[in-house]
Amino acid sequence: MRISSIAACTMGVMDRPVFLITGAGGYLGRRLVSVATTKGRVCSAVRRQSGSAVANVVVVDIADRDAVFAVVERLKPTAIVHAAAVNPGQGGEVEMLQVNADGSRHVAEAAVAVGARVVAVSTDIVHDGRAGPYVDDAIPTPINAYGRSKAAGEEAILEVDPSAVVARTSLMYGLDEMDRGTAAFAERLNRGEAVSLFSDVLRNPVSVDVLADALIRLTFTDYAGPLNVAGHQALSREEFGRKMLSYWGFESNDRIHSVRASDVSESIPTDLRLISSRAEKLLGMTFPGVDDVLSNAQTRPNHE
Repeated sequence: MRISSIAACTMGVMDRPVFLITGAGGYLGRRLVSVATTKGRVCSAVRRQSGSAVANVVVVDIADRDAVFAVVERLKPTAIVHAAAVNPGQGGEVEMLQVNADGSRHVAEAAVAVGARVVAVSTDIVHDGRAGPYVDDAIPTPINAYGRSKAAGEEAILEVDPSAVVARTSLMYGLDEMDRGTAAFAERLNRGEAVSLFSDVLRNPVSVDVLADALIRLTFTDYAGPLNVAGHQALSREEFGRKMLSYWGFESNDRIHSVRASDVSESIPTDLRLISSRAEKLLGMTFPGVDDVLSNAQTRPNHE
């Protein structure tokens, strides 16, 4: 474990909240740091040091309980926004359980020890995709390793801290930086490879900026339990993928194929629509759909 910038994180604790953002070097984490910085002091927890430009970095592996407690006890944050996770393609089931389940328990336990508010990021993939659209408190029914690890993380957090929020979200994207999924598709197309997009998987993609704003706002509420935070427009994975690829200058071509997830694997949930009206009302926000976000975009990226 390596800890740095703890003093910078805690300066001014008497008059401003102190946020600890886990997973701060990631796609969502960097936005969370940006939003939280406008509200208080921020400390950015990352698993390993990287080139990501985030403030006041603390290097800690949340799978290491002692390391988590050491950081949280020294920092004494007002709120912890827990966005750290091992996502599909980043590790196997064992690592997912160590970080997404055990690590989440460690974060919640440490938060309770210092009285910090917990807002944890979860996923629509805790559902099996057979009963969508899902309400906020729908009971998880995961059918793949990632879903099981995130469902176990939800259970651990709420068992340790029933006052915590578990924000279930969907595919996230931004218009200033490619999301991870679109970047992977673009990389394949650049190599001359084919891309297969699922026509039967329904999701509610959410702007990463809107999601980050909502998560920080949740730290100032007393809402407890699961809460859906996703865009209001349901799109198939294929529709979403084509829209994003088009925005980033990768127009449709004969290397983008439509396939059915149900023909590929039984472990891919299909109807993962989320109903997010409760969160919109609670936070006084609108979670726009992809078409609305794209239509309101002021500039397009340079595709050269």
